Amino acid sequence: MDSLIEDLDNENESIRSNAMDELVGMGDEKTIGSLVQVVQNEDNSIEMRKNAITTLGKIGDNSTTDLLLDISMNESENKYLRMASILALGDIGDEEALESLRELNYGDDGLILYHAAYVLAPLNDTYEVYGTYGELPYPLTEEQRSYRNNVGEIVFGVNYSEFPAIDDNSSRGVGHVAKTGYIQIMSDVDPGTSSMDEMYRIISTEAEKRGVYQVPVRFVHGTFSFA
Repeated sequence: MDSLIEDLDNENESIRSNAMDELVGMGDEKTIGSLVQVVQNEDNSIEMRKNAITTLGKIGDNSTTDLLLDISMNESENKYLRMASILALGDIGDEEALESLRELNYGDDGLILYHAAYVLAPLNDTYEVYGTYGELPYPLTEEQRSYRNNVGEIVFGVNYSEFPAIDDNSSRGVGHVAKTGYIQIMSDVDPGTSSMDEMYRIISTEAEKRGVYQVPVRFVHGTFSFA
């Protein structure tokens, strides 16, 4: 096992990947303990520690959630270790630990918030969701970079006068919400499926002009509050 641990820091990506797969296949208490030691040893490279974190997530043992959550929430910790820890928590699927990620500060790094949004997306939200369209791209992919780089222009470029009317007395707000990752349309009344379909079509058309497909949009209950 020691050679597999060392391979987590190998320059060759395929060797690193194979080592992670083999360690996941072993997945016993001794393996988990060795990986935890790698993560906690600050003399190890960031790459080695990050790969150990990813491996722990794929093993999926709940005993590591406290360690991973501590790294995720620590604003002074290395960003790449935090992002790996957040994804590892998503792989483990401990909902109590995942819910703690909602406490991340809005002022935190945008990529950190996006990783948290990605793993929180499958959970029940703290507010009423009328409908969800598209999907959040996997973190650090080209699709995610394109979405993140263009989301502001997408929101700004949409002609909201084309949106269908919902109710004469209703209020509506549109914006990108960093903590969910989604473009959110807030309304104090349920827009209904046909109206949501049409609004999504309008936003999606604007997104596709900028090379963003399956743009993630949520229709939620609420009034104007975006950050």
